[in-house]
Amino acid sequence: MRPILALALVSGCLYADPINQRPSLDIQRMEPTGDVYRTDTVKLKAIASDPEGQLVSFQWRAYLCDSQPITDVMNHPGCDAVPFYTAILENASFIVPPRRADVDAPVEQVLVLLEGQDEYGATARPIQQLVLGISDHPPDLVLRKDSRYGYVVNTSINIYAKLGDADDGPDKALPLDWKVFTPINQPAYAFEDIPVPQDAMDPTHIQLGKRFTPAGVGDWEIQAVATDPLEKACIEQGLDNCTQTTESVMITVIPDHAPCISQVAPIAAPAGSALPMTDPTLFQVNVVVDDLDPWPAVPSDPVLETTTFHWSILPPGASTRQALTVDSNQVALDPASYSPGDIVELRVEIADRNMNAGNTPITCADANPICSVISDNSCIQRLTWRVEVR
Repeated sequence: MRPILALALVSGCLYADPINQRPSLDIQRMEPTGDVYRTDTVKLKAIASDPEGQLVSFQWRAYLCDSQPITDVMNHPGCDAVPFYTAILENASFIVPPRRADVDAPVEQVLVLLEGQDEYGATARPIQQLVLGISDHPPDLVLRKDSRYGYVVNTSINIYAKLGDADDGPDKALPLDWKVFTPINQPAYAFEDIPVPQDAMDPTHIQLGKRFTPAGVGDWEIQAVATDPLEKACIEQGLDNCTQTTESVMITVIPDHAPCISQVAPIAAPAGSALPMTDPTLFQVNVVVDDLDPWPAVPSDPVLETTTFHWSILPPGASTRQALTVDSNQVALDPASYSPGDIVELRVEIADRNMNAGNTPITCADANPICSVISDNSCIQRLTWRVEVR
């Protein structure tokens, strides 16, 4: 019930309703508090104050607009005719669409109007308005490199790009602008497209791929540039402030490393000692580590080959090693072929394609039981078993 105001007059009392004052309104931004982008979720809160403490009901309306200044709240030229969002709750929450409804154009502003009315019909004046400038999401781009061959010169390296654009869609940022920056001596290279299956669990991104084959060692940089569709006109006009997304991967291309004997059986005796042999024994190289020519072999690979094995033997009392016609990773010795007390030396030397081409020959003295053609003595290409027959 409204309060009654009693006025004392000479002839009696006059009762009149008090004046119902208008409530006041304000719009409070909740999130985001910074820049607003297309596809962002905007959250607002209505702040009401009524002089009589009455409840205030709200009416929200939000319009999608272009970039021209909004001076006419009632007609709001440059905006869609119909609001894309309405609500009657205290809090408003909406997602900014990428494009307007009335015209096929990106959203550049959102006009938010808030009206309020108290319990007795007094409306807030003026209508509260909030103009949100809407920014454009740049493309998001991630590059990744991958090689099955250790980034060795003259072997292929795959470059994968994951491209997205939250408000325009990833396809609108195509094509990517790829650049290859070579080492200082500018060796040749190949750079070609490869198909990449799309991730069904991530439909907001496009997967792209390149096969990069460098013909020289050193540090290479692969760069990809994605341009937002709204910025393509800026690029075409040759302006300097155009927004693009640039990502790079660095690749250090190395020479073909020498192969390394990694596992053998049986273990060779320490220098100056001999391995006793009483039964037929199979001497073998179980594992060779190499970027391109490993052992065991990797089947069905178009690039990988296998280690080459060169076996030789120094029989008892001989001064010259004899090459064995064995091209596998193993040789068997039978003590029955010798006399007790005989000393036999069995040697294996390994080579990859680079060594077979004569680029890195084994130059250690013949008397050395082991040999490394590089500065890493833990990576050996020669191993000698010294065996004593018993």
